[in-house]
Amino acid sequence: MSENQHPILSLAAGYHLRSRPLCDGRVTMKNFELKTVPFENDGEGHEQFLEGKYDTSEFSLANYCALKSRGRPYMAIPVFLNRKFRHSYIFVPDGSPLKEPAELRGKKIGIVGWLNTAGLWARGVLSDEYGVRANEIHWIAPRKAKIDLDLPAGIRLDVVPGEGSLAGRMLKGEFDAIIVPDFPEEKGWRRLFTDSKAVEQEYFRRTRIFPTSHAITFHSSYLEKYPAAAQEMFDACLEAKNLTLRDDADATYSNFAWNRQVWEEQQAVMGPDPWKFGIKGNEKVLETLIRYADEQGLMAKKMTIAEMFVQIDEPQS
Repeated sequence: MSENQHPILSLAAGYHLRSRPLCDGRVTMKNFELKTVPFENDGEGHEQFLEGKYDTSEFSLANYCALKSRGRPYMAIPVFLNRKFRHSYIFVPDGSPLKEPAELRGKKIGIVGWLNTAGLWARGVLSDEYGVRANEIHWIAPRKAKIDLDLPAGIRLDVVPGEGSLAGRMLKGEFDAIIVPDFPEEKGWRRLFTDSKAVEQEYFRRTRIFPTSHAITFHSSYLEKYPAAAQEMFDACLEAKNLTLRDDADATYSNFAWNRQVWEEQQAVMGPDPWKFGIKGNEKVLETLIRYADEQGLMAKKMTIAEMFVQIDEPQS
């Protein structure tokens, strides 16, 4: 590498608004040559990151909790590009008699896997908010986890391969419900929570929790070689996110006809920046995530926020 060349920093990211300025070149880094590879299916990016194809990645926090607690060589920075309320992602067939969370007790629920962060949050919410414990449900996943987990006593998790999507299998009668990270493409399902938006807004007003599913994660070897990369990546991601918040406020930017009304509603409930990066202001979200991971058997040992994330200077302007 010549004196004028910057080290390459490769990033696998989901192709969504928070990362798009990193993908299209609107945001660059000062001392690194950022090469962002966008993934429509961000799970593929996660897998390729673990295979060593990228220096850093937008990465599943459930998987990160499991790996980090086992001493694997990864380190996250507090950049949270994927956040969703997960009440909306518990689905049942249209004709299902299930109406309330309590009615899930004893039922079969299909999940992507125990290490899926959407499921981690949904199981935690069912327990904390509705008293429905994970050991009261029969969980079914299509494949075994790649990490050996010591699940808590009483958890019933069966691996049952099958053809088609979890939604398709549910609609054929294999499951009473499913918890999946994205909306099914099939028709014939409904949300368990009929007015999930109102439920989620009330949950946020009361708890101030906006669940996060992903964090930017590095191979530790890269940060050992280039420790400045953590702060520079944080700053670049913050700049990208702030650009997209500005875009959101522009009613002509979106394809949605009532975008401005949606923006105003979100501002009223969640304030000007629900997508806050950094530890400050995210303590409760992260403490809850880590607690859920520990309660549900993902963690090999208890860990603190400080052990899980690189310490970053966190300007938010």
